[in-house]
Amino acid sequence: MSEYRPTTVQEATERFLTGLPGGHTADTYRWGLAALARCLVEASGIEIGDDDELPPYPTGDLDNAALEEFYHWCTGQGYSRSTIRTYLSAARRFLTWLDAHDLLPPTCQLGKAQSRLQAALGERARMPYQHRRIDPEVPRIVTYYDELPLPAGDGWAKEQQRLILLRARAVVHTLYSSGGRASEVAGLTRELVLDGRLDEVHIAGKGGEPRVILLTREAMRAIRAYLKERGADGHPGLFVSHGRGAGEPITRTTIWRIVKEAARALDLHETTSPHSFRHFRATQLLNQGMPLELVQAYLGHRDIATTRKVYAHTHTAVLREQLQEFGRTPTEALADLDARLG
Repeated sequence: MSEYRPTTVQEATERFLTGLPGGHTADTYRWGLAALARCLVEASGIEIGDDDELPPYPTGDLDNAALEEFYHWCTGQGYSRSTIRTYLSAARRFLTWLDAHDLLPPTCQLGKAQSRLQAALGERARMPYQHRRIDPEVPRIVTYYDELPLPAGDGWAKEQQRLILLRARAVVHTLYSSGGRASEVAGLTRELVLDGRLDEVHIAGKGGEPRVILLTREAMRAIRAYLKERGADGHPGLFVSHGRGAGEPITRTTIWRIVKEAARALDLHETTSPHSFRHFRATQLLNQGMPLELVQAYLGHRDIATTRKVYAHTHTAVLREQLQEFGRTPTEALADLDARLG
């Protein structure tokens, strides 16, 4: 019988991913396993540094609840059902690989971990569809960054601080304006937005489907201010790193960190994430009376059934107004009855 060989989840992840064929599956699994590592670190109470880089998580700390806890963590992050399915698929395949390479500790038996996950999924399946609860103060993230003073002074350090703040402003304005997914925002280029002069940007959305994201004047202004500070640096990405890997396009993790830092400072709900902007805006637009098919186009949903399932219940403001206009009190209803009866 082979003996357990300790390593870290991060190291094992890299080894696992090198064995996968390239392309979309490998990229998606990388994101899923990055989420798994964050879940494990957060649940363990290990402190995460200011640079948001996760400390090593030993595989020896894995136990039979790992998959079940990851599922509940993903749900708490507000991920869509399709994203949760994909991330769980990555996690299950990863644990199977760990087991095959004698990298699972005795505290984590693959069969039991999978059984606990199946039990949790079965309980969830019997529950009605749970609509996401979005903190109504999500727009404060935008004003939070707008109101932070720009660092004054010369020198490389001050320039970096200004760039990072201006980038954060432009990112949250773009999220709020477009209702875009974090991956879509991270993938924007200077050419696509014509350095902040275009209010209509054509991109390849989820699944490679063409879609349009719209930018408000405020978002365009924030983008231009950021790019003016950057100058002609020759980097094609719209939002780029100003630290390690300078000039490379930022990742969804950076966008996540920008939103999370403001959410913590403002004491918003712990599930607030970049995706919260998307759900907030869809809810806002529906409540203001925008037709469902236009909200579908705004979000880039391929099927209107998706939009209807997730957001149709949010017509509450319109419904309330209609009820106030057409509804009758009990007294008025009885008076109407008397009038009809003669």
